Formats: sequence, C-alpha cells, structure tokens
Amino acid sequence: MLIVINFYTIKTLSATRAYVNGESHYSKGHNIATRNLINYLFTSDKKYWEKFKTYLSIPMGDAKARIALFKKSDKETIKQGFREGMNEEEDLEDMVWLFKNFKNLSFFKTAIIEWEAGDALNKELYQTGLNLKIKIDNNQLDLASKIKSLKELDRINNEIAIKEDNFSNSLGLGTRTVKYYLLLTNIFFICIIIGSISIYYSAMLQKLIKSKQELNQQKIQLEAIINDLEKTKQDLYTEIIQHKKIIGTISHDIRSPLKYIQLIAKHLSSNTKKTKNPILHKYADSIYKSSSQLYDFTKTLIEYSKIYIEDRDYNQKIYSVYDLIENKKVFFEEIAANNNTQIINKTDLNLNSDINIRIISIIIHNLLDNAVKNTDSGIIEIGAQSDSEKMTYWVKDTGLGMSQEIIDYYTNLFKNRDPEKLILSTYGIGLHLVLELLIILKGNITFSNPSNEGTIVTIDIHFKQNKS
Repeated sequence: MLIVINFYTIKTLSATRAYVNGESHYSKGHNIATRNLINYLFTSDKKYWEKFKTYLSIPMGDAKARIALFKKSDKETIKQGFREGMNEEEDLEDMVWLFKNFKNLSFFKTAIIEWEAGDALNKELYQTGLNLKIKIDNNQLDLASKIKSLKELDRINNEIAIKEDNFSNSLGLGTRTVKYYLLLTNIFFICIIIGSISIYYSAMLQKLIKSKQELNQQKIQLEAIINDLEKTKQDLYTEIIQHKKIIGTISHDIRSPLKYIQLIAKHLSSNTKKTKNPILHKYADSIYKSSSQLYDFTKTLIEYSKIYIEDRDYNQKIYSVYDLIENKKVFFEEIAANNNTQIINKTDLNLNSDINIRIISIIIHNLLDNAVKNTDSGIIEIGAQSDSEKMTYWVKDTGLGMSQEIIDYYTNLFKNRDPEKLILSTYGIGLHLVLELLIILKGNITFSNPSNEGTIVTIDIHFKQNKS
C-alpha cells in the first residue's frame, strides 16, 4: 500500500506540475499574441496579425482540451487540444487522469473555473482582434480609436493575467494540500510498518527467550538423565562383575562334580561291560550318558551366559574353521558311534575365519548335538565354506528329519525375534540358543527336509553385517 500511495503521490505531483507548466505556455502565448495585436494595431503589418493568431492558438488549444474533457470526448481529441497548447507529450496522460479524478475537489474545481474564465477572455481578445482587423483593413481607425482599443486590450490582458494567477494559486494550494495529506498517509503506513516490525521482533524475542528457557530445562533434564545412566551403567558393571563371579562359581562348583560323575559313570560302564552283567551295565551306561549330556548342557549354558555378559563385542583373532569343526566332531564321535552313526567333516583344511569363535562353537555344538540325537545308523556331514560376501555353515544328517510343523515354528520364531519363546518352547532349548546367537552375528538360518530323509540346516553370516 505504501508503494501504491507513493506511486499516486508522484503521479499527482507530476500531473499538477504539467498543468502549472501548461499555464506558463498559456500565459506566454496570450502575452505574445496581445503584443503582436498591438503591433498590428499601430503598423497594420499583416505578419503581426498572423503571429497574433499563431500564439493565441496556444491558450485556445487548452480551451479545446477543457471542453473535450467536460464532454467526455475520446482521449485522442483531448490530447490533441493539449498538444496545441504546447504541453509535453509525456505529460498528456497524467493531465487527463488528474482532471478526471480531481475535477470535483475544491482546489481543482476553483482552478477549472478560473481556466474557463480565462478562455472566455481569450475568446473576447480574439473577437476584438477580428474587429480591429476589419477596421484596419477599411482604414477606419484614427489615433484616438487606436488608443481606445489599446486600453481595451490592456483591460483584457490584465483580467486574463489575474485569471492565470488564480489558476496557478489554486493548483499550488491544492498541490500543497495533497502533498500534506499524502505525507501524513506515508507517515501513517511507515508507523504501521515500524510497529509491525517491533511487534514481530518482540514476539520473536519472547519466543527465543522461551526457547532458551526450554533448552535450559531440557539441558537440566538431560544432565539428570545422563547422571541416571551413569549410575545405571555403574550398577550394571557391578552386576556384571557379580554375574562373572556366579558363572565362575557355577563353572567350579557344578561342572567339576558333573565331570567327576561322568568319569565315574564311564568307568562303571566299562567295568560292568567286562563283567558281562547286562542289567548293571545298562544302568551304568545310562548314568554315563545322562551325566555327559548334563555336563555338556551346563557347559553350553555357561558359554552362552559369558557371551551375553562379557563377550558380545568379542574381538576374535583369525582361527582355523576346519580345526574348530574337527574338535566338535571328535567330541561327538563316541556318542555317534554308539548309535552306529558316522560324522564327516567336509570343511576345507585352509578355511579361516575371524567371526566370534565362542558363538560359532556353541552354534556348531548344538547343531551337531541335535543331529546326533536324531540320527541312528546313518551319516552326519558338517562343513563350512566362504565367498567374498558371507561364511556358510551346514549340518546334514540322514536321521528322522524335522517335520514341516517344527521347521515352520523355528523359521517364524527367527523372523519374529521373540525371546520369550526361548523358555516357553516345547521343542527343546538347543536350537533356541542357536537362533539367539545368530541375532548377535546378524546371520540367517534355513531348514530343509529333502524327500523326508534327514535334515539340512544352513547358516549364512554376512561379513559386512557382522563387522558393523
């Protein structure tokens, strides 16, 4: 709005200036025409008459424009009148605009009245000039008549000068009035702009202060949270130390007696077999197998607990995958032999890995344990291979095979990552431990039962995911 107001301020002042400039041409044309008419009166030289008509046509051109404006004639007719009045072409549009929009304002209405009166006097001057030309052409003027005519021309000239001054004064007063009100309007809008900026600045300042207070409050809360986390961290560290001590106690106080029972049971089994006492041998052999399973199960749980308590970020050095699998094969060979089952290590002798050896060891142990339990008079193959992206382990047996129901159960369990199912399961804990450990390694597991003859369990561990 300020831009629009300033635009029309400049336009109004420019148009007013054009009218004042036009009045100057109007006055100059009238004065020169009068002077030439006086010269013609005393010399009868026709060149002065022609100059009289030429210069008088200037104010008469403005008169044509005024009449055309009142009659609401086309714009070109109006402009042509102003052109005859020696007005600048660039000002014509503004002059028409000012007349149409300000003609009813008091100052401009007064100026128009004076303009109209001046036009009437110029018309009277022209008629006087025509009368004098007739008398001069007929040689009817003596010196006294010429002096009388000179006084008449002086009267007309003085009256026109008064009208011209009144016209200029009215425009000047109107221009100053318009300028004053436009200045007040400019000041009003500038005050609105300054006030708006001040209000906006104040509002933003309040928001910044409020935001700073909120940030300080959040900082205090975060510091409290950090302190709580530090305390929790310290408590967890203390708890981990306690758990380590508990695991150490379990390792010493439980595994040692179980190992001792296992060795005694093995010795009893061997002696009763030699004495050829089948019933006693059967009981001794059952004790041996049960104690062995309990010992292995306890060992696995301890290793699993160590991983979660102290070993999730275990930085393992490179080791031989073949040797790891071979150690597990040797561990289960005697149990498998009792079931008339053979275990075959299909791993390349030169295959190495740096993936957490404790986790891989527990996974292979549990997979072999399941295969041995479910395979009678068959073959178990275990192996590993790698490419640029992943390490793959597999265990293939010719045992009873996993039903589709069990395969679906473990597959869905692994996808859903539901830790509660680990304890609530009715299918045993071995494979659940495997699934939990694979989550740590970001690995994947698949089960297959080709032609319902045995089971193939495949594990893929991607190097990039495991490194991250």
